[in-house]
Amino acid sequence: MTRILAISPHLDDAVLSFGAGLAQAAQNGAKVTVYTVFAGVARPPYSPAAERMHSIWGISPDEDAVLHRQKEDIAALGHLGAEHVHGEFLDSIYRKAPDGRWLTDHVEGRQKLKIEKQAPESNLALFSEVKAAIGSVVGEFAPTLIVTCAALSAHIDNEITRDASLAVASERGIPIRLWEDIPHATFGSGKIELPRGFRLGDPAFGSVESEARTRKFQALELYPSQLVMFDGPEKNFFGALDEHAGKNSPDGGYGEVSWPVIVPESDS
Repeated sequence: MTRILAISPHLDDAVLSFGAGLAQAAQNGAKVTVYTVFAGVARPPYSPAAERMHSIWGISPDEDAVLHRQKEDIAALGHLGAEHVHGEFLDSIYRKAPDGRWLTDHVEGRQKLKIEKQAPESNLALFSEVKAAIGSVVGEFAPTLIVTCAALSAHIDNEITRDASLAVASERGIPIRLWEDIPHATFGSGKIELPRGFRLGDPAFGSVESEARTRKFQALELYPSQLVMFDGPEKNFFGALDEHAGKNSPDGGYGEVSWPVIVPESDS
């Protein structure tokens, strides 16, 4: 049996970027599991950025925002036919930099976050812990394919997730593909900078049947806290998804872009 492990940085990333592909795989008989790395439950006090995001998401101060989002994720992944595993690492909006300052701040008047750029060495401990956790999940589920984010947004959580996934996949000889990060890819193309020793293969457009597209869109509607940032009276997020897919599709149908990752042979 084909066993696909999707390693998602945050709750909803996998569905946004690769939900149709996961739905199609499940429909075709594959066992699909989504491990969300930065899905740990945070405790107050929260950063001002986190409190502002909770308000935007429509989550009251007396409600646990992460548990709320976990419930959304469980419903959405179940609708795709995928199992879920929620990691214990905290989202960047709940973490502090080594000097004690909050890692993220909000941009006034916008639904965006400013994430403090950190020196690579400041994330070595977190990277090692994430890699170990991914290795444990891989050991349990024995995937025949791993898919994760390309980190087009250069978000620190996404980069750690991608690089740790690459390291584990490489060490264990498991094929790995990187999905095109949505919604960032709909705003414009970003640069993918992989760790040394890895390179991207040619991009592939994964066409899906109409039912898989429908299931993805329905699953996204099960994330109301997140959808409020993308869709609304003056926005047409689902139309933007169709339009973006149409630009890459050879026949105008729906699908998603991903890249295989190649580890070059040593020159020695």
